[in-house]
Amino acid sequence: MRDEPGDPRQLAILNRLNKMGIRTRLMSGGRTVLASMSVGSEPFETLGRAVRVDDVVFSTVGQDRIKCLRPRLLFALPLLRVVNCRDAKAIEARIRTAWRQHLDELRASQRWGQSMNAEMGISEDGSLLSLTISGENRPARAYVCKPRTVILPGRGPLSGVALGRAEDRLHEIEPGIHSSVDLDISISNRIEELIRIDRRLEAERRRQAVREAEGLLGRSATQRSHRLLLVGPQIANERRCIDSLKLRSYEVDVASNPQEAISIFEHGSPELVIADMSLGRSEGIELIPALREIVGIEEVPVILIDTHKRPSRRQAAQRAGAAGYLSYPVDVSRIAERLEKMVNEPRRRRFTRYPQQLSARLAGAEKPCTATMLNRGGIFLNTRENLPDRSLHELRVTLHEIGKSIKVEAEVLYQMDTAGRDHRGVGLRFHSFPDTAEETLLINYLQELEQPYVHP
Repeated sequence: MRDEPGDPRQLAILNRLNKMGIRTRLMSGGRTVLASMSVGSEPFETLGRAVRVDDVVFSTVGQDRIKCLRPRLLFALPLLRVVNCRDAKAIEARIRTAWRQHLDELRASQRWGQSMNAEMGISEDGSLLSLTISGENRPARAYVCKPRTVILPGRGPLSGVALGRAEDRLHEIEPGIHSSVDLDISISNRIEELIRIDRRLEAERRRQAVREAEGLLGRSATQRSHRLLLVGPQIANERRCIDSLKLRSYEVDVASNPQEAISIFEHGSPELVIADMSLGRSEGIELIPALREIVGIEEVPVILIDTHKRPSRRQAAQRAGAAGYLSYPVDVSRIAERLEKMVNEPRRRRFTRYPQQLSARLAGAEKPCTATMLNRGGIFLNTRENLPDRSLHELRVTLHEIGKSIKVEAEVLYQMDTAGRDHRGVGLRFHSFPDTAEETLLINYLQELEQPYVHP
């Protein structure tokens, strides 16, 4: 074997394997060893048939483990610790033991699939079980390696978006899944969640790459993350619910009681509230009128979650103006469409509009312009600039009364070209604040403006 520079520890492993009669070579970079060894004539039993294996190819991982690469049958095995193996036969024994354990898991997976009437096939030379995913625009299959653990395909449903992070492809099935229909829903929802994450990360990468080169025309707005507030001791501890919301690109704030919830609105503007029906000394329905008293907010949808559904409490929630009444456990995948509709429906999310004459400037514009309307969620600019719908712009607004300015990214919602100077302009929705202190400054400013607009 030629002399090749490499990690001294890997060179020591290479020499040790050579002494066992195992064929080896140092891989490029010298950080791992590729090895090939002959094995005994006993075949490897699979779910379909017995397979004869002459040689096993593996690579070293670190100083004490190996990963089987060929035959493909053995690729499904986990990393194997072989540091205490004295010869090639001991390594082979370790591989065969791991294979028998893997085969037991496959058989248990078959029984699990049969209990749900799920159609599973034998794949990869009998080393994995395959599972058809419905809703695809082309054939696609997931794989099952052990009960309640599914390996998702490399591409998502319908859109064909590649799932970029291999670690996310291992999907643990919830204990409450007991039918093939629910299994299919769980897999499809997980793939869709991963697609949303990939799109959001890709949009963030693109935004960062072009930020310096942007001019007045702006860029296409990325999907805006809606902001949710969870209120109550029980919902605050629902980690699966919170993680599922975040996977669907929601920004989630958590408050354990109504006082914390109100204080969160002093620094931000959540668009939807999900609250426990019981909040200790108070009831969730009491939170609904309290939110309407917050400066700058006329309406915010509130969904109440009860431990058990009760007709009388449902009626009380409806009378109080709740947007929904649900019971535990909260399955986000089943209410996802409803949540999306609520946060996107303007009439459910009204902010107080304040007529104001403020100086403003769009990044890249030659001249400043005037803001004539301001609220927690957006602004109207009196400008003759032709801004494409859905484009995203960096905006700076001067708050004259307090001698400060805020910087915000805003998305174009509509343009007005009505005759008359006061009616020509563009309506923008706040997309994000680069600095959270900027949003707090805006809210404090609106609180000062509220005095002349206090309702009798």
